[in-house]
Amino acid sequence: MPASSDAKKDREIFLKILTMDDAGTWDRCKDFSSSVPWRTVDGPSREMFDALTYAERIAYCDRPENVEGPSVAAWAEINPHLGTTATNLSELIEQLGQRTFGHTPRVGDSFCGGGSVPFEAARIGCEAFGSDLNPVAGLLTWASLNLLGGGQDVQEEVMRVQAAALAAADQQVTTWGIEHNAQGERADAYLYCVEVKPEGCDYFIPLAPSWLIGEKSKVVARWQRMPGSDRLQPEIVVVSDAELKLYKDKKGATVANSRVIDPFDANRSWSVEALRGPDGLRRWSNVDIVPQAGDVFQERLYCIRWVKTVIRNGKPKEMRRYAAPDATDLAREAQILNLLCQRFDDWQREGFIPSKAIPEGGDKTEEPIRTRGWTHWHHLFTPRQLLTHGLLAEVSSSLAESKAAQVGCLLGLGRMANWDSRLCVWDSSPANEKGTHVFTNQALNPLFAFSNRPTLKWKTSWPVFDAVSSQALRFSGKVLPIDARDLMDTCDLWITDPPYADAINYHELGDFFLAWYDRQLAKAFPEWTPDARAELAVRGDGEDFRRSMVEIYKNLAHHMPDNGLQMVMFTHQDPAVWADLGMILWAAGLKATAAWTISTETEAVGIKKGNYVQGTVCLVLRKRVANEPGFMDEVYPLVEDEVKRQIASMQALDEGGEPNFNDADYQLAAYAAALKVLTQYGNLDGKDVEHEVFAVRGKGEKSDFQTVIERALGIACDTLIPRGLDNAWRDLSLVERYYLRSLDIESRGERRKGMYEELARGFGVLDIKPLLKSDKANGTRVATPTGLAASVMGQVNGVQVATGGLPAARGRAAASGPHPFAASPLRHLMFAVRETAAADNSPEPGRQYLRDTFGQGYWGKREGFIGLLEWLAALGNAEGMNEWATDSEAARILAGRLRNDHA
Repeated sequence: MPASSDAKKDREIFLKILTMDDAGTWDRCKDFSSSVPWRTVDGPSREMFDALTYAERIAYCDRPENVEGPSVAAWAEINPHLGTTATNLSELIEQLGQRTFGHTPRVGDSFCGGGSVPFEAARIGCEAFGSDLNPVAGLLTWASLNLLGGGQDVQEEVMRVQAAALAAADQQVTTWGIEHNAQGERADAYLYCVEVKPEGCDYFIPLAPSWLIGEKSKVVARWQRMPGSDRLQPEIVVVSDAELKLYKDKKGATVANSRVIDPFDANRSWSVEALRGPDGLRRWSNVDIVPQAGDVFQERLYCIRWVKTVIRNGKPKEMRRYAAPDATDLAREAQILNLLCQRFDDWQREGFIPSKAIPEGGDKTEEPIRTRGWTHWHHLFTPRQLLTHGLLAEVSSSLAESKAAQVGCLLGLGRMANWDSRLCVWDSSPANEKGTHVFTNQALNPLFAFSNRPTLKWKTSWPVFDAVSSQALRFSGKVLPIDARDLMDTCDLWITDPPYADAINYHELGDFFLAWYDRQLAKAFPEWTPDARAELAVRGDGEDFRRSMVEIYKNLAHHMPDNGLQMVMFTHQDPAVWADLGMILWAAGLKATAAWTISTETEAVGIKKGNYVQGTVCLVLRKRVANEPGFMDEVYPLVEDEVKRQIASMQALDEGGEPNFNDADYQLAAYAAALKVLTQYGNLDGKDVEHEVFAVRGKGEKSDFQTVIERALGIACDTLIPRGLDNAWRDLSLVERYYLRSLDIESRGERRKGMYEELARGFGVLDIKPLLKSDKANGTRVATPTGLAASVMGQVNGVQVATGGLPAARGRAAASGPHPFAASPLRHLMFAVRETAAADNSPEPGRQYLRDTFGQGYWGKREGFIGLLEWLAALGNAEGMNEWATDSEAARILAGRLRNDHA
């Protein structure tokens, strides 16, 4: 979309195209009336809906990609502004692409991962290209374009083949009789645990952090000694509410704090690490499927959930029960091992079960090797899992003839592996009582107790489609499992989320799935290499990483036209990381031209807790055609102007409507503004670009890039003055500005600790902890006057402050000298507020304290104090600032007293 001279109109049209405007969100509204509990009138109310913020509206809306697009009325506004005649998104893309590039725009992602960028590009009408070094990513991207985007016929074929394979495998399992008992019941879940026999203990101890099986069903496992046996016997029982509470509190747990606990004597325990021995555990070989007799960690089945359908009152009803395995169940376990051994070699050779070794030395892959001795990927699965998964792989391989069906079945095997392995926790919570999947976090965590899914549960994990879509993509796109440094395909737009400072080892975790795809992947894509090629993966930091990144982005720049562009997604807030990425893109021959932030994480999403990044920066780059020299003494004023211009333009867009930008957006915009200035030059002060990127710096040493970016943040902090403090701002010190800006963002709902730390960097405040009541990752709060009391107090103008005989500071605070906030006028004004509140809102103690503290200087500061007190008084009215109610009222009363104070 081309930019015009009217930024507000551009934004309005842009939101209409995305159906994110008022009319578009209303069109996407699913059923507003039934979703809002306080509705008393039948039918949805547009007026009530429009009164909601955008964040509140979208809870009732379909996603933009799930609707057809802008309405006829919206197109009547979009087309005149853009000079187009489109009636849908594909036509708009085609017309804008022809005008800009002379053809349908081609969009590429060289780190395509799950394929969302190529898929969405193809969905709206672009030609799509995706590549990734990892073939698992290539498979997912190919599937998104050719299965999700393949239309109804393709999807129905995949569903038909998968259903036939499931039915055939289920029939074989039934014939074997490995999931049925003599009572006509079928297994619905299997629960296994590890057991050990520590030194000095004459029986094996089954291990689990909890023996609660079902909170809703009130089922637990107990263990009993058996005369003449060193194996304990499980007892599966239903308990009372009182006993259930004890089990929820880990009663009987045999693993806690990395120690094995004797189930009959809680005072006796052994270190898990010590059990592994000084030389570590025996390494399993490829032929190992279960632990050998002498291994430290043994394994056993301890509970089965059985299910049976009965007729009650003429209606079928499913009955479930948990039970300990009996002799016939254990015989079926032995039968499974025998069936698997008969097929093991053939299935590994054909690729129906994994045969690859787990790579050693990886951050995540080393865990199963060290903690359990597992050396091959199939060791992460029980004999039951290998037999049933291998059976399904064999059957589906014979039924899947087309590439689409082959890929669908491969992805189904990957889903099965994720939901059914030795790494799957049993979830005993009331709403579940079922197994979870492997990647509840991004790691490979061997468990002491785990679950196993029988065939009955395959219907949820095996199919890749539960419904069909009639919408087919206009272009199928192109997918290659190739190193981004070796790409030869040209794209008009490269949209990438590079593996920069990634906390997730995708190249390691992807091998978990690749172990199952392996030879079957080679059959579907003979031209692909079924190997993750971890040695080529771009990861980590340091010179090798930066060199790889420069090579990749230089290659991408080489494979796009002069009027093409790149968008790099980025989620870091550290100026040093920004500087590093900026120099990489600079050295690749690119220049930053724009940036914006989108919200990608919320506290309600996923399992993550803590101070994680909640926004993603989208940095837009173009080729740097000219390579003119730059000079640092000229750069600083240009950066200051660009930061102020950027902030002013964002504030202008926010005027008169719902705020679109928060404080994080403004800070990130400052970084981007600095990059816009810096990257337009071919060199700075004659320094070679690549020399700057690869220069080795000492601890604490900063590049020119980082220095400028940090200065940009300082400029942004100075420019963003809280509403109502314009007159007082210029007379405040940096630490006073920091405190007030922190209060400002807190009053607008900001609780992320990272934001307060970012502000501190901008204002040059080194220690913020004394100024905070709470420094929780997502619960940061600024200290109130009453909360600070007499802490963080120092001298004003060399005069010792009188604090009513309160104790002096001790410990580290005293030893390291006073905090810079301690001697500031604002700090003493806050103490006066505290004195006023403590005197039941009598302002006299507070007024007298200010007179005594500042002497004759009080009269020159009085007007400034009044302005600050009035601003503090308003804090108590802000949502979520209840803790300020008392101090805000005291500030209001003290402001009135100072206004009427006379010499």
